[in-house]
Amino acid sequence: MTFKKTPFEYEEIQPMWGPFPERLMPVWNIYTRNFYISSYVCPECGRLMAKTVFPSDYSFQTTDGVKKVPRIFVCGNCQTFHIPSPGYKLSSNNGYYYKAKDYDEFEKLVKELDNVGSTTGRRNTLYNEG
Repeated sequence: MTFKKTPFEYEEIQPMWGPFPERLMPVWNIYTRNFYISSYVCPECGRLMAKTVFPSDYSFQTTDGVKKVPRIFVCGNCQTFHIPSPGYKLSSNNGYYYKAKDYDEFEKLVKELDNVGSTTGRRNTLYNEG
């Protein structure tokens, strides 16, 4: 899989108390241990994305070469993967994205990333973002 430069602008929502509005509810049908709801909204469908944090930077192939990043954001509805450019937040809008070819590929990639991801935040990664 090769991530392309993102054409999207990413938006973070402010923390809320109480239930999420239905329009923001993430679509997530895959059992994972290390993905959880992020504060980023998918730029395609408007639902909250899930994320996982890597214990050490994880390498992804992009159209600009290999990029090592501390976290990845995933939309279960659009079956897309979003990574920030190294040293930036996703909302800096200079990252990369990949759209799975089909649901089987999406599920396989989510499970692979779940095996190397974590729910434990990391220090010194510029931001402990969304």
